[in-house]
Amino acid sequence: MRRALLAGALVLLVLPVATSAQLPVQTLAYVKGAYTDKLVLWAANVDGTHRHKLAAGGQWPVVSPDGRQVAYVQGFAHATLRVIPATGGTPKTVAKNVWETDQIHWSADSTKLSVVTGKELGPYTLKLVDLTTGTTRSLATGTFLGVSFAPDSSGVVWSRVAKDTSPEKADLYTTDLAGGPVKRITTDHNALEPVWGPQDIVFSRQRKPPKKGDYYKLDLYTIAADGTGRKRLTTTKVPYLLAGLSAIGFSADGSHLLAEYGGQDTSEAWRVDTATGAAKDVTGKFDGVTGAAISSDGTAILARAGYFDDPKGDIASINYATGKKTVLVTDASSPSWNK
Repeated sequence: MRRALLAGALVLLVLPVATSAQLPVQTLAYVKGAYTDKLVLWAANVDGTHRHKLAAGGQWPVVSPDGRQVAYVQGFAHATLRVIPATGGTPKTVAKNVWETDQIHWSADSTKLSVVTGKELGPYTLKLVDLTTGTTRSLATGTFLGVSFAPDSSGVVWSRVAKDTSPEKADLYTTDLAGGPVKRITTDHNALEPVWGPQDIVFSRQRKPPKKGDYYKLDLYTIAADGTGRKRLTTTKVPYLLAGLSAIGFSADGSHLLAEYGGQDTSEAWRVDTATGAAKDVTGKFDGVTGAAISSDGTAILARAGYFDDPKGDIASINYATGKKTVLVTDASSPSWNK
């Protein structure tokens, strides 16, 4: 399971949001210098062309669904969440004391951001930042193991545990984006890393390790947004000291699913057939290709090629069907796109 921790309270500023007259654009964002003290946030076309610098010191970028804005984290201790136009300009700070950077996500209409904030040792709070109104809404406190917005921007789902445990005893919660009540949709304390797809929510469940000292094993399950109809999607045989699958994203029609296969010194992009549950490494072998996103049409995977601790890794587009790699940017990390 992939979690990056930085630093949680909000300072809110109203930001310009793309109007219906502004057509979406396709944007790639990434970081150079991730293993040095000279981080630089960049943006480009999704094929890697027309590159331009966005922010010195910027990291963990997340491109908005309309491609017109990039959310990113600035700093480490007392880190801030900022938003900048994808074409460049003056960034706006929208949150302070940010932690759990994997939980920063955009709503599908590019108007809201999820963010976890708090003190260094907690408590942590999951919040929604509304960029059109400059308001914030606190959803829950605890430790968060995944956040995802509905594809139609109707709601948000998250995995929450009251305190850190091993294994994590987390459940799924949902709410709408208009201020409605929070609903708990699982109760057995075994639901991690949700991703809200066109038909159902997919998430990981843990099973006990077969050997002492081994990891708990993860497979993917689906559940309706109201908590009914839970079904197992994948059945994998996970080797010693590896954990298994957690979801990253769906294609727009829900037929293709990108997942990550994790464990000790391992993070590999896998593809999942949502009709059959068949799951395979996207390149057919353990070769350090780490998944970041899947294209809307399901044909391409945005990935980092080169093991996750390799400072010379490349950002690449991987053909979903064949595993063929096309390098987009060399010596870069933390890719995000809206293709």
